[in-house]
Amino acid sequence: MSILYVTEPGLQVHQEGQRLIVKKGTEILQDIPMIKVERVVLMGKGVSITTPTLYALSQRKIGVFYLNSQGRYILRTVGEEHGHSRLRQAQAIATTDAGRGLAAARAIVLGKISNQRVLVQRHAEGADWAAQALAQMNAMRLRLEGATTPDELRGFEGLAAKEYFSIYRRLLRPPQDGRAWGFDRRVYYPPTDPVNALLSFGYTLLLNDLVAACQMTGLDPALGFFHTIDYNKPSMALDLEEEFRPVVVDSIVLTVINRPYFGLRDFEVGQPLPAKGAEEDAAPAAPPAAAPRPIYLKDAARRRFLELYEARVNEQVLYPPAAEQTSYRRIFELQAYQMAHLILGEADRYLPMLIR
Repeated sequence: MSILYVTEPGLQVHQEGQRLIVKKGTEILQDIPMIKVERVVLMGKGVSITTPTLYALSQRKIGVFYLNSQGRYILRTVGEEHGHSRLRQAQAIATTDAGRGLAAARAIVLGKISNQRVLVQRHAEGADWAAQALAQMNAMRLRLEGATTPDELRGFEGLAAKEYFSIYRRLLRPPQDGRAWGFDRRVYYPPTDPVNALLSFGYTLLLNDLVAACQMTGLDPALGFFHTIDYNKPSMALDLEEEFRPVVVDSIVLTVINRPYFGLRDFEVGQPLPAKGAEEDAAPAAPPAAAPRPIYLKDAARRRFLELYEARVNEQVLYPPAAEQTSYRRIFELQAYQMAHLILGEADRYLPMLIR
């Protein structure tokens, strides 16, 4: 099963029998059996899909995601939702259970920080500052284990994230076509440098996968334990995303910068955007005096990043609970099923996917 990304202006997705056809005018660019497509992602203005095709995909419960040209989620269409009403009811009740919610949230954050630490350990091997940085990350992990309320846990996680990205910055090699990347800290909206642009784009792709995993298992993507519940916020999908951020996206970004696959030439400056509160798991920041000019991937570079992302999430790795090799995208679903078992009382705790 694969994801069909449609990113070039002027492209339209058609259905012909049991196949999806991507056309530009009368020219056929792609011809794919519908049975091999797991999801369709339309990115940017000028791409479209015909109504009969949308209907055919909804009948097969193949989701269609609409993203803007920078990869930010706009909307999705999907056929009849999963009929697991008992799970949805139990999930809504579980979010009001402070004890169970805190335990699940703590496991989610500990999984994220553990995987961040392994990523740093792999890439900082031999650096004279590595031992101290790893010790600091381990100390932060121990502080998290002592959090007694969700707000305290979120506060510790925010401090851990700040510390992690200050270390992450040291892992980045300078661009070959310039002096520096300009990455000082994690900036969520809008991205103000190439590294933040890559991270934000990657996290959006990852979040789309986790939303789909929630839908596959019957979880409500909007009702989570760690991320606050708010209007139009996929809190559960964001919860499940946490342990995979360093494993998938942060790892890809280090690779494309340090190989290097990308340079400063692969980015462009966009028009200033109105200030927004931080997305993902960051606390809203005070709006700047002047709207910053966002940095985005150019079209060709964005398509290359999509290829690298797909290669990563389809990579076969060991999934410890089942002692078997499977893809990260399949592991997303397995972790969502594990969360569902916890919510239904069929499991005692949530175990994050940890890398070694």
